[in-house]
This record gives sequence, structure tokens and C-alpha cells, in this order.
Amino acid sequence: MINLKKVKDKKVKDNSNEKAKINNKAKAGSNKAKINLRSLKYGSNSLVLIAIVVSAVLLVNIIIGLFDIRFDLTSSKLYSIGEVTKEILENLDKDVEIIGLFDGGKPPYKDYMDVMELLKQYEKYDHIKVRTIDPDKNPGFIGDLDKDNQKNIQKNDFVVKCGNKIKRLTYTDLVAIDYNEYFQAQKVGSLAEQSITGAIRFVSSDKTPTIYFTQGHQEYSPDENLKLVRSQLERNNFDVKTINLITEARVPDDAAALVVVSPKQDLLTVEKRKIQDFLDNGGDAIFMFDSLEKGSEFKEFNDLFRPYNISINNDKVKETDPERHLPTDPYNVLVDISANEVIPQSFSTFFKDSRSINLLKNEKEYITITSLIKTSAKSVGEQIDKSAGNDIAGPLDLAVAIDNMGGFTSSKMIVIGNARFITDESAIELGDYFTNGMVFFLSALNWAIDREDVLMIPAKLNLVEKLSITQQQAKITMYLVVAVLPLFILGVGAFVWLRRRHL
Repeated sequence: MINLKKVKDKKVKDNSNEKAKINNKAKAGSNKAKINLRSLKYGSNSLVLIAIVVSAVLLVNIIIGLFDIRFDLTSSKLYSIGEVTKEILENLDKDVEIIGLFDGGKPPYKDYMDVMELLKQYEKYDHIKVRTIDPDKNPGFIGDLDKDNQKNIQKNDFVVKCGNKIKRLTYTDLVAIDYNEYFQAQKVGSLAEQSITGAIRFVSSDKTPTIYFTQGHQEYSPDENLKLVRSQLERNNFDVKTINLITEARVPDDAAALVVVSPKQDLLTVEKRKIQDFLDNGGDAIFMFDSLEKGSEFKEFNDLFRPYNISINNDKVKETDPERHLPTDPYNVLVDISANEVIPQSFSTFFKDSRSINLLKNEKEYITITSLIKTSAKSVGEQIDKSAGNDIAGPLDLAVAIDNMGGFTSSKMIVIGNARFITDESAIELGDYFTNGMVFFLSALNWAIDREDVLMIPAKLNLVEKLSITQQQAKITMYLVVAVLPLFILGVGAFVWLRRRHL
């Protein structure tokens, strides 16, 4: 006999299960629809953001292209010009051409591509024009530039021209070169701005003063030991020449200044008279001496200096203050140069193996002596000739400026008890201190010849910043980079993935 109640209950239960299944399917469908809708929403947002970013990038590039907007992101600003150059270009009132002599009119070196990029900054100024010429296709062009063939202009040079005045710039004028331990040349920076700006200044100037460096006493030479000095002088619109006063009748009339750099032998009497005549007639001069182990009393030089109330001592300056010399060399003295009427700014440099200057007590009203450099009170001038007497106690004068109003016309003179600080060798040893020394020399020269402008644009070096760490710090860094950081990134990724699974 069939139990009708049980059958009825079973039907109700089955119907309930069916309804539950239907509801579950409906919920699942609803959830799936929600997920799809959310995915579509997030996907659409991502596409919109991507489209916005791409459009913005394209728009920025179009604007930069249309208006030729450039950003120099190099650490040494290889493609930018400094304030000194900008001032010179803004005040330029003559047309200047900068010409590259290249095959096919295309720069032959990658380094020249950088120079051409820099020249785009010069072209922004009204009086500057930049172009390239293929000398093979224009065989007479170099001859027209240099009719007397004195500049030795070659293919792959740059030429800066204003009127009939030209200046040749070679690869080594534009690119800073150094040699590694294997004597292999390598680029260490750019000299382009200082060379190009100096050339513009040179060719656009109406008058170029001539600086004569004496020879014949084993002095340093602008052709051998003082090449960087020569370059800086030429960039400052000076013509540099050498002179031997033994063979020359007198100092030439076009001499703006006479420079004597580290003589190893004394003057002859006839040379002294020629220099004295030059000074008496308003000539200006710079005398620079190093300490020498023998043959360095320089009686004729001191006879020349005596009317100006100074003499040079036959000594070697030693600094006993540990904060005023290199740790291993008390004869390599750190000197401070204070700003005054001769030197317009303050800075420091190193003087190695110097001799001191003695200020005589016979003062004259028409002579003004300004001390430019002094050592500390702890320094001492060690006598080279021990029989000459006791060592000289500090502070010691290492550089003086003399304004003489007692001759036929006024003249100025700088006497410095060191010359090594401006040699090419010192450029490697001293680094930034060499630049300071060069500014000191140029400023002293400008004062002597009554000029006010010193152009000093430093080289733009390829600086590689190095991080110095201990071995323990190196181990910690390795563990962080190799183990901790990757595990952290993996953990964050796993956390985000698990969290998004349940959204």
C-alpha cells in the first residue's frame, strides 16, 4: 500500500532542491556577470589610461619637434653653454662664421657630432653662423681662408672667421684627451665651449696684445711645458711669442708684457739693461721663480729688482703647519689668495718648491707694493747656501704686485716665487687647484696690462661617480640585492594575486 504522505513530502523536497539549484545557477550567473562587468570596466579604464599616456607622449614630442625644445641631461652639460659664453655672444657686434671642413659636409668623428650639437646653441645668437664645407669639392676654399698658409688648416678642422681674421680649431682643441697607464689616448671630456668661445673672442677683437716669453735661460716654454698657458692666453685674445734677449736688440714695441718663467740661469748684464729699458718706458712684466738647488742666487735679477724695493731669496720654502701642506711633502705648500685690487676673487692653490720674496726697507713714494700671497707664521725659508746665514722665519711673501710711477711712464710688475703651478705637468697633479692657479696668473697679467676681463671656461669632464664602501657593506648590499629584495617582491606579488582571486 502506497504511503501518499511520503510521496507528497518527497515531491515537495524535490521541488525545493530544484528551486535551490535554479537559485544557485542564477546567483552564479549574476556573479559571473558582475565579474565580467568589473573586468570590462577595469579593462576599459586601462585602455583609456594607455590611450591618454600615448597621446600625451605624442603631443609632447610634436611640441618639442615644432619648437626645437632641447634638454641637456648630461651631468657635465656637454650640450649647453655657460653664462660667460652667453654674455660674450649677447655683446657680439660682428658677424662670425664657424666652419667645419669635412668630407661630404658630415663630421668624421662621433665627438664632432657632440660639437655640432653644441654649436646649435651658438646659432641662436644673431651674429653667429655655422656651416660645413667639403674641402675636396671646394679645393680653393682652404687657400682662400689662409692665403699665407700660416695657420696650417687641414681637412677635419673647424675654422672660426670674422672678416679677415681666422682661428683654427683642431680635434685636440675641442676634445680633452688623457693617457692611461698603457699610454693609450682616451677622451676624458670636452674643451669645445672654451675653445669655440675663445676663438670667437679672438677673431672678433680689434686688437690682439702680444705676450713675449723669454728664452735662453732654460725657462719653461709655451711650446713645451706651458701649452695650457698658451691655450688660455690665446682664448683670452692674446698672441703668444718667445724672445731671446741675447740676440734681440730690445724688447719689441708690440709687447704688451714680458714673462719670465722659472729661469735656471741668471741674466746677462746686457739682457738686464734691455729689460730695464722696457720697464722704464712703461713696459709691464711678470717674473716667476722656482727654488733651485744650485746656481740660483740670481745677482743680475736682484740688481734689476732693487730699484723696485724687492729681492728674491735663495731659499726653499718649507711649511711646518700640517694643515698648510700636502701630508707627505712640507715643501708643497697650500697657499691662500685673497681678493684685492689685483686679484678679483679668493681661492687656494699649491706652490711646490718655492722661494720667498724679500721686501726691502728702502721705501719710495712712487712705488706701491701689494702682497698677494703669504705663508703661515710657522713656515720657514731654508737657505740653499747654508753659509748665507740663518733660515728665514715666516710668514713669507710668495707673490707681490709692484706699481711703479717713477719711470718715464708708469709700469707694473708681478714677481712670484713659484712657477711650477702653471706647468702642464701640474695640471694632472693639482686638478681644480691648477685651474685656480691659472686664474691667478691670468688675473695678475690682466692687472699688469690694465685689462679687466678674464675668460676661464673649465673643461667639461666625463665624471664617473664612484661609491666607496667597506667589505662588510658590500656583503650586506649583496644579500639585500640577491636574496631579500627578490623575496620581498615575490611576497608582494603573491599577496596581490591571492587577494585578487577573491574579488
